[in-house]
Amino acid sequence: MIRTTGIILSICLVALSAQASQLQKNYIGDPVHEIKAAFNEEDAWGLCTSIDLHDCKYLMDESPESEEAIKRFVIELCDLIDMNRYGAPAVKWFGSGGVEGYTLTQLIETSCVSAHWAGDRMFLDIFSCKFYDPYEALEFVKAYFKSDDASVNVWLRA
Repeated sequence: MIRTTGIILSICLVALSAQASQLQKNYIGDPVHEIKAAFNEEDAWGLCTSIDLHDCKYLMDESPESEEAIKRFVIELCDLIDMNRYGAPAVKWFGSGGVEGYTLTQLIETSCVSAHWAGDRMFLDIFSCKFYDPYEALEFVKAYFKSDDASVNVWLRA
């Protein structure tokens, strides 16, 4: 009985993985108008952009200046992509044992922006049920933190 249940569970997981991969098409490289068309056609719940920066020249250390720079960053980013911020950004230094850095959370009326810094790396997620230009966000983030080494994923939440 356990073996049969395991096989059934495995088949279900494979089916769910196949279905999830169809829903999670990575749109990076697609023109903005095509991403927006898919967003509208699929009646997407939202657009999610994940940006990983490496080798940032503008480093965030544990200081009041870095904390203020992060707050300015998210305010400017939200203005750029036309998101209404809800409240002030929360910025906190976390970590220990060599993995430490700032974490940012900014609520927006249509969801949130979150980010994490560790050394010369930065990891940002923008999720909104209101459409925005993910490439505009990417170029802004790269310029702000002075990094040419970025990886990005863009997908629709269905």
